[in-house]
Amino acid sequence: MTALLGLTMAITANATPMINIFELGVKKGAEVQYHAVAEHNISTSIRNEKGTLAMYSVKSNTDPNIAYMVEIYADQKAYETHRTSPQYQAFLTASPEILTDHKKRIALVPQFLGDKKVVQTPEILTNYVVVEVKPEYNEQFKKIIIAEMAQSLKVEEGMIATYATTMQENPNKWIFFEIYANSAAYQHHRETPHFKDYLKQTGEMLKEKSYVGIHPEFLANQGNFYFNQP
Repeated sequence: MTALLGLTMAITANATPMINIFELGVKKGAEVQYHAVAEHNISTSIRNEKGTLAMYSVKSNTDPNIAYMVEIYADQKAYETHRTSPQYQAFLTASPEILTDHKKRIALVPQFLGDKKVVQTPEILTNYVVVEVKPEYNEQFKKIIIAEMAQSLKVEEGMIATYATTMQENPNKWIFFEIYANSAAYQHHRETPHFKDYLKQTGEMLKEKSYVGIHPEFLANQGNFYFNQP
């Protein structure tokens, strides 16, 4: 499905999903092995585990030995099911040979999660954005950003996934992860009225904004998932 035929057709969460981002150091010379093990873990999990909603392996643009794994599960139980799976255990077994001591889990609280079925192509584009909101504006910012993301997913064919989360340790710090069909879809998104309105409304609310340069390695999801934190 290349476009979502209305958000009411999406698979809506019945419980609070779980989302993690892992920042991992990959040993020099082990990049190919890391990619193979990560791809096996992701593809097998998405195929066999209904509660594993999305797994995305991306790499840093500036450091080829820094990788990120973005994972979304239906709930805590689904995450624990994945952790006992053969493919995840195979990843753990291989880890000492392919990973450095640089391992960081970013614990997140989902605020808005929406996606379509991802079909990876050479043109696909991923974004990782970190925003810190001034505390007095955080609730207002949340309403604005969720409305903007829901509209983007609904009307933009090239918007494949858009996820908004806050850090467990700092609810004013937001992390966004997005997938676009290609760079043209991303540029189109930035020219839409809803995105420009979001920029206009939130400009004075932000304390800090930064981009983590990444590119996709292996992306897979169940697709057509929708969650909006009340």
